[in-house]
Amino acid sequence: MKVTKYFEKNGKKNASKSKALQLIEKICPDIEKNKQIKPSMFINNIFEKIEKKFNPGNATRGAIFEYLFMCVFFRHNITPFYYQVNLSYVPNVNFDFVLFETTKKPIIISIKTSSRERYKQVELESLVAKQVHKNARTIYVTYEDDSIRFIQRKKELHEIHYIDEVYTTQDKDFDGLIKDLSGRDYIDPGVTKIINTGIYLEN
Repeated sequence: MKVTKYFEKNGKKNASKSKALQLIEKICPDIEKNKQIKPSMFINNIFEKIEKKFNPGNATRGAIFEYLFMCVFFRHNITPFYYQVNLSYVPNVNFDFVLFETTKKPIIISIKTSSRERYKQVELESLVAKQVHKNARTIYVTYEDDSIRFIQRKKELHEIHYIDEVYTTQDKDFDGLIKDLSGRDYIDPGVTKIINTGIYLEN
């Protein structure tokens, strides 16, 4: 199924008007094709081809990365999830992705195309989230891998306290993360009024 149609089917209105999704569709017309490809390879191959062929601006580049991340979720049945989320009692913070396990434990995922300084923002957002949702699992995923060791070293030195896990899509550990997430069951916690705003997507 075409990428834009797939997103519209699963809750993303006006997906066909998204420039980022249009570019993804030009490189990957069928979201369900070749599901045996590892998540890291799926994201990196498409992202690199789009960059080389279309040279998107920073805003579009970030949106492409987010949508490719969602494609991976759909391809590996990691649903339902929320995108661009504002949680109750966590004001003025929008999280990239949130999943809720059946225990209602939130898994909060922040993704950035570059990371060396952006980790400070993610650390602060993770702190705010954990003040309300103390059992939250906070994950930071970046496309670029040149600074991932820098961030991991910060964690080892206890200079980063609230980001639980750090990954780059360039590394096989990211495939392990997706395998772990795909082995869990998720729910829509809407009835508990945990979500204030966010786009709800499922397949």
